[in-house]
Order: sequence, then C-alpha cells, then structure tokens
Amino acid sequence: MLAAALLACGETAGPGLASPRIDYVDGALAPILVRRQAVVIEGLGLSETQGAGTVTFARTGGGEVAAPVAAPADWSDLAIRTAVPDAAAAGAGTLAVTTAAGRRLTATVHVLPHVVFDTAALAWRSRGSFPQAPVGVALAALEIPSGNGLATTLYAAGGAEQASGALVPDSGVYLARAQPEGAVGAWVRQRDATDFTSRVLPLPRAFAAAAIATRYNSRFPGAALYVIGGVGSAGRAQASVLAADITADSVVARFTPLEQLPAPLAGAIAVVRRGRIYVIGGTDSLGRPQQDVFVGRIGLDGHIDGWYVQPSLPAPRAYGGGVVLDARAVAFGGLADSVPPGGGLDPALPRLASGDTAAVSLLSGFFTGAWAPETALLPAGRSQFATLDLGDVILLVGGMYAGAETNSAETIAAAVAGNSLGPFAGPVGTSRIADPPNNGGILVGPSGVTWREADGSRRGLVLGGIDLSTGQRKAGVWGF
Repeated sequence: MLAAALLACGETAGPGLASPRIDYVDGALAPILVRRQAVVIEGLGLSETQGAGTVTFARTGGGEVAAPVAAPADWSDLAIRTAVPDAAAAGAGTLAVTTAAGRRLTATVHVLPHVVFDTAALAWRSRGSFPQAPVGVALAALEIPSGNGLATTLYAAGGAEQASGALVPDSGVYLARAQPEGAVGAWVRQRDATDFTSRVLPLPRAFAAAAIATRYNSRFPGAALYVIGGVGSAGRAQASVLAADITADSVVARFTPLEQLPAPLAGAIAVVRRGRIYVIGGTDSLGRPQQDVFVGRIGLDGHIDGWYVQPSLPAPRAYGGGVVLDARAVAFGGLADSVPPGGGLDPALPRLASGDTAAVSLLSGFFTGAWAPETALLPAGRSQFATLDLGDVILLVGGMYAGAETNSAETIAAAVAGNSLGPFAGPVGTSRIADPPNNGGILVGPSGVTWREADGSRRGLVLGGIDLSTGQRKAGVWGF
C-alpha cells in the first residue's frame, strides 16, 4: 500500500558519504509555489552561514533571479528560509542554491503568478449537481502540473443522507475534473464491490476530513487520498484514517487503514501545509467538542509518521474553521456544547465568534508555543460553514449564525497578510447561492474546496448541505 521509492533531488551521495543536497522545498519533493510565498528549503551541507551563498529561481524572460534571505538566522546548514521573487518565471523551473563554498544544488519547482482574489467581484454560479443529496462530505483537490499549467481533480468521500429521520453515513467516493473558469465535470462514483477491486470506503463515514498528498505538497512521490476521522454507521466519531492511491482519473487501489488518530474525532478542522496534516478540534464519540490538536507528517511511503499531540486549544471547538498561515495556525468559529452529528439546526445553541492562534515552526511543522485567544474574528457566533482558503483571502460560506434564517451574511471574508488573519466581514460578492438562478437555499453544513489555475487565479466550490428554510438536504454544487 502506497509503496514508492524516494526520488533524489539535487546531488546524490556516494557510498558511505553524505554529499550536500536539497531534500525538500516547502516540505515537498517538487512543490507548486506562488510568487511572494515564503519558502523553506531543507537539505544537507547548505553551509552554516550564507556568506556568498545565493538562492535563485528561473527568471521571466531568461536567466535567473535572486530570492531574498532576510536575516542571517534564515540560512543554516540544514535549512534556508526565502521567498519566491516576483520575477520568477511561471511554470516548471529550477530553484538553485549556491553554497558559500560555491557548490550549486538544484530542485524542480512549479511557480504560479500571485493573484489577489477580489471579493467584490465574487459571483456564485451553479456547477451542476452531485449524484446524491448529502451533508458532511469530505472534499479535497488533487493538483498536478501539466506542462506550464495545472490539471485538477476534485475528490469527494463519504457524507450522510437522511433515512427515517436519522442521518445515515455513506461509503461512496466520487471524483470530478476541474475545468477552465471554475467549472467542474460530472461526478463519477468509484467502483463499488465487496472484494479487492473495491474503490470506495470500506466503512461509511460522514463529517470526516479529507487530505491529498502528492510529490507537489509532501515527501510522498505518489498520490494518495486520506479520509480522517468522521462519524460511522452508529453515529459515533471514529479515530480511523483511511487511505488509497489515486490518479487524476480514479482511485486505483483499495482504501486501507493507516495510523489512527490518538482519539476519535468528527467535525474537526483539517489543513495540509508543508507536507503535514493538522487536525484541530472536533467532537468525540459522544458529540462533545474537544480541544485536541494533532499533527502528522506524510511519510516517504504515504503513511503518517505518527500523530503528535500538540498544545490544546484554549477551549473546545467543533464544526468551525481554521487555516495554517506561513508560521501560525488560526482556528475560528464553531460550537462548544454537545451536539448531534453535523451540529444540528438548533438556533438556541451558543456559537463561537472567537478565534485562537498559535505559532508553528516552518521547519518541523510542530507548534512552538501555546494557543492564545484572538480578538473576535467573526461578526457573530457561527458554525457549520465551509472554509475556502484563497491565499490572500479566507471565505466562510453558509452555516448557522444570528441572521441565518434570512441569509443576511451568506459569504463573509477576511484578509491574510503573512501570519495575520484579519476580521471577517460581509456579505461579499455580486450574487448569492440562495438567489435565482442558483436557488441553492440557505446552506448549513456545506462542504468546500479550493484549487488554482495556471494563471494564478483561485477557484472554489461548495457542495451539499441542508437548506435551513426547508430542512431538506441539497444536491447542488456552486462555485466561482
């Protein structure tokens, strides 16, 4: 399962020797980077101090352009911190480190332009329908460089439908191809079977988290889809982590269990950054929100190199949102009281407007200190929304909040600047999911995912959810 050999980057070592080399760039073998993005280069023999050393990228129009190294502490024998220059050529290219001794080490990177998402121009459009009408689907995007562009496939795993008044988790796994201008193709269910040819989840799951690992965002040279935690058939949170090899066209192997979470969780925040998976908050098997924070590094064989317990959140938080910025994690919104699977539709439940933040090491990926309360990041307590990370902007879509019954703030936005997340405000955009011709209703519990195009533009969609005005589940997909 997930077996693959690590491909060497830069120079190789002779027998019994450890030659200088670049191992990973931003936690990956061949990363997809964005101009102005902070980047960490990991390797061996990079030289103790910078001296005459340089970091360069291929330049637009030819030649090379130097990348900044801001401080002496940003250069060591094992790691260099830099940023992608604005003049770096878009598409596939070479990152080069020249050490103080004059040795040149190289790695392959793929650079995208830096495009700031314009919230004022946000226009939601129908992107067709999903084969079912679920809530709690786990969504993730597989991005693969293709020439100077990107090919993206969206994966959807699990979810729940309603039967006899109860939510019933499903085991289905679907994929759809992203198309130009944010459109998506038809959703195709992967092979259902009871033998070794099965390509769906071995057990039903809803309100799980999904992550995808590739050589472009991790140390794993293959491609794998992970389904983390979630609610099982009995309505209780699970600690399982299920994974399968994937391509741009299909799931190509059975899902098998990997290293379990230290505790059962559903409705958790999960973020992939620099080859690590961050799992924050969520409910336990009795529906009680938790303070747990776990970090797992994606290994060379696609397994998780252990789930490491990190500093706990200051207070319980489930069915909220979160992001990992350059060197800081931020969690916001959610519920702190016991809830049914998915969070329910009780308007009387108190919802969190607060946020918590903690510093994260760029190199190890572990937290370097305790969480601290942020000022109220949301204009009102809010839970069960989709979080869309668009680089410079974070969008929250749908959910339960004061005013949700009139859909007064369907989409709100916050700006990102380095390690800082500003307050959310809105509504933003020129159209709403609820309005004609979208007719999506007032969505509670939609799933969300984002991806990038070759010109640096950001795309996103939300899927499913419950219409608060009718209590009915939605089969729609809406995006921009």
